[in-house]
Amino acid sequence: MRLIVITLVLGSVAAVPTTSLLPSKLDLLQTTKLDTGWLSGLAEDEGPARYVTAPVKTEEVVRTIMATGTMVPALNIEVGSVLSGQVSKLLVDFNDKIRKGQVLAELDDRSYALAVDASQAGLEGARYEIKSYEARLKRAILDLWQTEHQLPVFQARFDTAKIALETAERELKRKQWLQEREVAAIADVQNVQSRRDAAMSAYREAEANLANQTGLASAAKADVDRARAELANAQAAEVKLEALWQSASLDLERTKIRSPVDGIVVGRNITEGQTLATGLEAKTLFIIAGDLDSMEINARINESDIAGIKHGQDVTFTVDAFPGRVFSAKVKQVRMAPQVLSNVVTYTVVLKTANPDGMLLPGMTVMANIVTQRTPASMTVPMSALRYRPRSVVASSEPGSSDPSASVWVLRDGKAVVLPVVKGEEDGKKAVVSSEQLHPTDVVIVGEKNAKSPRATGNL
Repeated sequence: MRLIVITLVLGSVAAVPTTSLLPSKLDLLQTTKLDTGWLSGLAEDEGPARYVTAPVKTEEVVRTIMATGTMVPALNIEVGSVLSGQVSKLLVDFNDKIRKGQVLAELDDRSYALAVDASQAGLEGARYEIKSYEARLKRAILDLWQTEHQLPVFQARFDTAKIALETAERELKRKQWLQEREVAAIADVQNVQSRRDAAMSAYREAEANLANQTGLASAAKADVDRARAELANAQAAEVKLEALWQSASLDLERTKIRSPVDGIVVGRNITEGQTLATGLEAKTLFIIAGDLDSMEINARINESDIAGIKHGQDVTFTVDAFPGRVFSAKVKQVRMAPQVLSNVVTYTVVLKTANPDGMLLPGMTVMANIVTQRTPASMTVPMSALRYRPRSVVASSEPGSSDPSASVWVLRDGKAVVLPVVKGEEDGKKAVVSSEQLHPTDVVIVGEKNAKSPRATGNL
């Protein structure tokens, strides 16, 4: 069949003797580069070629970064105990839904109840003692008031005695002056002198009484100050004992281990009758998932890709439990703490997703695709269309030929036509192309299949 085709071709070249032109025509065919390359293709194909095509589409190109991660609750709380003791009651178990403030477990509270009673008794005693000191203070203030109000009386008596003494001394001097001139009798002088001595005694008595009352007033003031100090000390003791009572009451309340949030019990590490020794270790008793309606994914991103991750980027992911189903998420946080394992540096990126139906469970392995770039809807072709070249062209091409990614082959009227294009963004499967000759209704060639073998060939 090949010889007949060659003879027809050669015969159609010129009306000359075949024997004289055959060598030169063969040389010409070997040295001429035919753009279509169909001759060399026929030399290779064993049957008519069939093209594998794909339509030109208008869609957006999304560039993503793939990562693996683990599903965790958005709020995960570890509940422990600040007290030591024996677990007397265990009230919840795995998967129980709980409310904030609900009692999860109870410790034996007998010793803590006794501590509360003792501190309360001390507090009551301190309060009665305060009342006693308040009464003492009132009595001291009353005594001070009485002594201070009696002080003017003694002061007046002292002043009266002083005036009487001065009067008696003047009378004595006058009588003595008269007696020296023999005008007054000696008996009169002696009487006046006696009155002067009596006035002197009264003066000294009034002076002593005034000094004594002044001392009593000072002592009353000291008693008031002492009573106030004792009352203040008792009040301070009351505050201390009240603090001890509140601390003991708080410890008694802490024997009931309560949930800090609404959620579900996803972990339980104690059993009824177990003894807790919090002084030796901080033991986690329960793990509560605060809200399974909102889950998070801790994804691990290689350091070479972390620069493209931003807050708020769209994410799609799958889990092994639901093959074929795609879930959506958002980038919530890019943690700056690196993790180094076997000299490989990765960063944790937190993804947030909704879980209204409760299908996603903590601990699930996630395969996530983080959208780092999204190109608006444009004309796209498969990447294999940019790599495809007919076998005839590949066989007849030489090193240094034009870049095949700058062109695509389209099928028009059953014929392969090459069109130059300008390549844009690509996501590994398809690429944006622009060309004045390429139309959205065209189909591009991505490979070839032989009639005898369904296996596609070409640069797919």
